[in-house]
Amino acid sequence: MVLRVVENEGSTARDHLANERTFLAWVRTALGLVGLGVLLERLGAGSDQAIAMAAGVGFISFGGLTLLYSVSRYLWVARNLERGTFPVAIRGPIVITFGALLVAAGALVYVLLLGDTLPL
Repeated sequence: MVLRVVENEGSTARDHLANERTFLAWVRTALGLVGLGVLLERLGAGSDQAIAMAAGVGFISFGGLTLLYSVSRYLWVARNLERGTFPVAIRGPIVITFGALLVAAGALVYVLLLGDTLPL
């Protein structure tokens, strides 16, 4: 593991720590999505298995992709902070939003089709 030490000039440490906190928030979100996917798949086990499986796989996949994005975003921001630049991300948030809309649409279909049959 390569440990890089940089001079703490101006807001360097604060910026890197903020980047790390943002990364950890992304990780919590990704793990929440994975957990929700497992929960949906388990709750729907007694009803329509195909829809429950699709909803579970959708959330688990979206959680995994969110985790991959968070790592790449963290490294990208850290590299740019060391260079003294900060290009604004445009594609990543658009892709995440599109993925979230797809998963939300799947969850809506799941609730509408299985809402009255869930064993709660």
